[in-house]
Amino acid sequence: MDIYFQSDKFKQLLHRYEVLQEDNISEFLDPEELTDVAEYYHYIGEDQKALETADYATQMYPTATVPLAFKARMALLSDNNPQLADEIAEMIIDKSDLDYLYLKAEIMIVDNNTSEADDFLQKQYDEIISAEECEDYILDVAALFSDYEETEYVEKWLNRSTKTEDNDYKELHAHILKNRGKYKESETILNELLDTNPYSGPYWNQLAQNQLLRNDIKDSITSSEYSIAINPDDEEAILNKANGLFTLGNYEESLKYYERYKKLCHNQDTTVVDVTIGHIHLMQGNASEAQRYYHLALAETQSKSLTLIHIGISTFDNGYVEYAYNIFSTLLPEVDDDWDIGFAYLARCCYELKLKKEFNIYLRQAVERNPEESIEVLSDLYPEGTSPQDYPNIRIL
Repeated sequence: MDIYFQSDKFKQLLHRYEVLQEDNISEFLDPEELTDVAEYYHYIGEDQKALETADYATQMYPTATVPLAFKARMALLSDNNPQLADEIAEMIIDKSDLDYLYLKAEIMIVDNNTSEADDFLQKQYDEIISAEECEDYILDVAALFSDYEETEYVEKWLNRSTKTEDNDYKELHAHILKNRGKYKESETILNELLDTNPYSGPYWNQLAQNQLLRNDIKDSITSSEYSIAINPDDEEAILNKANGLFTLGNYEESLKYYERYKKLCHNQDTTVVDVTIGHIHLMQGNASEAQRYYHLALAETQSKSLTLIHIGISTFDNGYVEYAYNIFSTLLPEVDDDWDIGFAYLARCCYELKLKKEFNIYLRQAVERNPEESIEVLSDLYPEGTSPQDYPNIRIL
C-alpha cells in the first residue's frame, strides 16, 4: 500500500469525504483530494466506490483534469480498454495540461504504439513545453517509459537531461543500468541515493532486485526487509523477499510472503505469483492445491498462452513430464512464427518420453527460435561446450 494512504493526513481526508457523503455540506474537497480518495478505493479493490468518487469529482469540477485522468487510467489499466480510455481522455478540457499529455502517451504505450507515444511527446516538447518546464518534462517522460520497461526510450530522453545530480535522474539511470545487466554500477548509484535518503522504500526495492539478479540472495532479502520496515504493506518489497526466499529454497516461508503479496494486490495481475505458488505446492506433493492455483492464474491472465507455458515449465520441473508434454504439444504447434518460449521444453519432454520423431522436429525449432532456452534445458544431453546449433547433428535418441 502507498505509504501516503497510511498517513494521518490521508486518514483525515478520507474521514472528511465520508462526512461529505452523509450530505454534510460544510465539508469541501478539491478535485485533487477527491481523486486521492478514488485512488485509495481503487487500491483496496473497491472499484465501484472509486468510480463513484471520480464521477462526483467531475460533477463538482467539470473542467478539472485529474478526476477524468483517473477514470481514463481505470479504463486503460483495470478494464484493458485503450479505446474507452482515449474517449475519456478527450473529455479533458485543457489539452495543454501535462496530466493530459502523459495520459495520451500512456494510452499509446499500453496499446503497443510506443514509437507513436514517443513522437507525440516529442511534438509537445517542441511546440508546447516552456523553457522553464523542459527539464522536469524530460524526467517525467523518461519515468513514464521506465514504468513500462521501455529502456531504449528511457535512455533517449534521459540523455537530454542536464540534471544529472538530481535524485530522479540518478534513480532512472540506475534502472537503465539494471536493465542492461550492469548490476554493480546500478547498485553504486542506489547506495549513493540511500546515503541521502535511507528511508526510501523504492531505492531499497531497486537495490534488492539488483542483488537478486546477480544472485546475492541474502543481501537482497536484507534490502527487502529494510523496505518492509519502512512500509509493512509495500507490495514490491514483499514480492522481492518472497522471490529471494524461494531462490534460497525456503519454500514454506516464501509461500507466506507470496500469499501476503496477493492479499495486498487487489487490482494487479498476480498470474506469475499464482503459478509460483502452484509450483511450490506441487513440489510439496499437494497436486490438488497446485492445480487450484494454476486455474487461478489461467482465470486472471491476459495472456493464456504464456501462462500455459509457465504452467508447463512448472509441471516439467516437478517431474510431471507427460502432463507438461500435453500442454506444450497442444499449444506450441499453433503459436505465431515469432513465438520463442517453450520449444526446448517440448523437445526435452519428447526426449524423456522416447518420442524420437517429435524430438527431432521440436529440437530444430528450439535451437532456431531460442538458443538460450535450448542451452538451459538441453545442454546436459550433449558434450560440454557444444553449440546449440549443433544439437540436431548429434544423435542422442
